[in-house]
Amino acid sequence: MHSSSPLLDVRNLTITFANGPNPTPVVSDVSWRLDAGRTLGIVGESGSGKSLTALALMHLLPEAAAISEKSQILLRGRDIKHLSEPEARNLRGGELAIVFQEPMACLHPMMRVGHQVLEAVRRHNNCSPAEARTRVISLLDEVGLPHPEIIYRRYPHELSGGQQQRVMIAMALAGNPAILIADEPTTALDVTVQAQILKLLRHLQKQRGMAMVFISHDLAVVSSISDDVIVMRDGQLVESGSAAAVLSAPQSPYARMLVAARSRLREPALSSSSDHQRSEVCLEVSNLHAAYHGRGWFKSSVQAVDGVSFSLSRGRTLGLIGESGSGKSTVAKAIVGLLKPTGGDVRMFARSLAAEGWRLSEDLRRQCQIVLQNPYGALNPRLTIEQALREPFSTLSLRPPEGVAARIASGLNEVGLDEGLLRRFPHQLSGGQRQRVCIARALMSEPTLLICDEIVSALDVHVQFQVLQLLKNLQKSRRLSLLFIGHDLDVISFIADEIAVMHRGRIVEQGPARAVISDPKHAYSQELIASAPAFEAVGHAAAELVTC
Repeated sequence: MHSSSPLLDVRNLTITFANGPNPTPVVSDVSWRLDAGRTLGIVGESGSGKSLTALALMHLLPEAAAISEKSQILLRGRDIKHLSEPEARNLRGGELAIVFQEPMACLHPMMRVGHQVLEAVRRHNNCSPAEARTRVISLLDEVGLPHPEIIYRRYPHELSGGQQQRVMIAMALAGNPAILIADEPTTALDVTVQAQILKLLRHLQKQRGMAMVFISHDLAVVSSISDDVIVMRDGQLVESGSAAAVLSAPQSPYARMLVAARSRLREPALSSSSDHQRSEVCLEVSNLHAAYHGRGWFKSSVQAVDGVSFSLSRGRTLGLIGESGSGKSTVAKAIVGLLKPTGGDVRMFARSLAAEGWRLSEDLRRQCQIVLQNPYGALNPRLTIEQALREPFSTLSLRPPEGVAARIASGLNEVGLDEGLLRRFPHQLSGGQRQRVCIARALMSEPTLLICDEIVSALDVHVQFQVLQLLKNLQKSRRLSLLFIGHDLDVISFIADEIAVMHRGRIVEQGPARAVISDPKHAYSQELIASAPAFEAVGHAAAELVTC
């Protein structure tokens, strides 16, 4: 934002969606500049227009969307708003590359990941097949994937979420772009891998002079990597400036709210029950083992969970943290019957799941619900939001006294969504909105035990705070128990009474949240906490929480 001739100059960007005779503006008169070698952070709530802005740059807007004629997108002084399809294909992955939020929506499930990266390398580099393969191995290694030769031959579903995202980053780097657009690239990554990716991106900028547009709801991440920041809300730019100025002394009410909400997340959880030692145990996991079996002639098994034990009392929250592939989600799937363990037992409300064949009866499914990490895969794309929210009432035989429609309306309101979304389909919602729909659906049966697998990782910071506060309020009113899986240490410390740290299928440390965060004993716990990006708000913004 400083040179007279920026690498990228976005002027009066306005994007509309066809909606009958009156097009609906979703991005309005947004302007910003990006110099070579610098990073622009874009922050804002779900639906604010951040991702649409990125799609406009890449010529990937939906057919119903249109860019205003008065808008300009100048790349090295050339307006790239109107390009032919061949020109746009050359631009994508060449001068401009993008990493999307959800890798499983981008990777072909039937192709080995190495072949997918190979396609990108060969498209943008004039090299022989052998040279291209060597380049792919180098890229996979560069983004921190272990044993890249083995990863090359694997399919997307055989990789953890963090590994999938690192493959996407390798693909984006294949054409040596001048500008990398990163749309929530570290949202699904644990803090150690997140720190590695951020370090990698900074290194790439230094080595190549590459510029970056970094879209994120995580202010700590944005503050650690961005030179400049713009804040968007409802399709408009509400504040811009240097990262230090915007994040330490924001001027607009909305930016102050974002900073204050992140600061509130750093407040440690207070014990949800003073007599928790005498509370009934609603969940007890004993020496749990789970494995994924290989295929082919040599069917080797991968031990995903290796002797995990913990208990959760009524009205309490246990935070389960660890890196991608550590076994956290496998534990959650085993508890709810989505995966059959190979050993151990789970007792839910004093009932042994092993004795019941690892199948949850209908009454246990009412009492125990799970919200999964990926909202894209959790919602049927052919069902409207209203139809998705009606599913629990038929599958669990629910009969709410206030009626189904009223219960759906109140459930949407609880998670901060408008009833106007009911007739939309999942693809018409932002990632954060989709996740809130999943949370609302899980709460329809008014469960006693809620398993939350990275449920706020896709949400912007003030919605994170609202959802976490909602869960805390539900704990007080219903004595709700939470098994909360995550990688954001601020989120975990805000909501959890106790923390269990998982590493390579085992729990390596467990104890009160404050003790584990402030004085970790195990070397891996120390590494996790040291890798978390720091965010320290200064000035009056951190002291006030503006509600909207």
